[in-house]
Amino acid sequence: MQRVTRNEWMLRVTILGSGSRGNAILVDGSDGAILVDAGFGPRMLAKRLAAIGRRPEQIRSLLLTHEHTDHACGAVDACRKWGWSLRATAGTLAALEESPDGCDVERASVATSGTTDIDGWSVQSVGVPHDAREPSSFVLTDRQSGERLGLALDLGHVPEALPAAFARLDLLLVESNHDERMLATGPYPWMLKRRVGGDLGHLSNGAASAFIAACAHRALRGVILAHLSETNNTPEHALSRTREALRRAGWRSDAIWAAHQAQPIGPIGMRGETQHSAPVQLALGL
Repeated sequence: MQRVTRNEWMLRVTILGSGSRGNAILVDGSDGAILVDAGFGPRMLAKRLAAIGRRPEQIRSLLLTHEHTDHACGAVDACRKWGWSLRATAGTLAALEESPDGCDVERASVATSGTTDIDGWSVQSVGVPHDAREPSSFVLTDRQSGERLGLALDLGHVPEALPAAFARLDLLLVESNHDERMLATGPYPWMLKRRVGGDLGHLSNGAASAFIAACAHRALRGVILAHLSETNNTPEHALSRTREALRRAGWRSDAIWAAHQAQPIGPIGMRGETQHSAPVQLALGL
């Protein structure tokens, strides 16, 4: 696929919020916008979109990584309210259909081998280890420009297929959930610590930074750290660990951001810039 020239780059990412209390990521490309995850109710989604000058009607499809509440609690209501098409793996859709509220909206499964075309995007799904029905990471390729974004949220460890799928990306978004020491010494009960730090839990700063460094290459334009724990991590811990790993890998850019739970950041573009340097603070009510 022929890439566009530098001044025509279209890929932009805006994190509406990311963390254990809700996740939603707006991805813009040549043919419009797609939302990845809807861990906020429609009222909060609309408020967070308005804070960055956008409207729900500008989105055509919602792509879910998995069915957990902090990623999908607003999915069905938002699709019903705004007419979005719901896309996810067959397992994730089945989990939603079996929930008390059901899933009475337009929906279709994404392929777990090969790619699925969604609103101008070619979407590759790569299964990840997490305690959900059929969780997935995604590589989104803008079909017109060839620009590529990789998103990996909620995974206990990096599966063998993921580094190859995430090779030669333009933008990379990866969860960096917890600092290992903070989790071990923090207030969580032992069973919850075991779940978070286990093979079906969440990536630590160390695991995330090692994976990100393995994906780094000269043309990588930016890295976004997501799903940071408010109890067992800080942006400073996560950013420091990733910067150190990337320096060792020979990637010298400063285009690294940590997403926030309560405030949108972005849009982050293909030059590694962000147009909103001061995030907008929002209440967390749904």
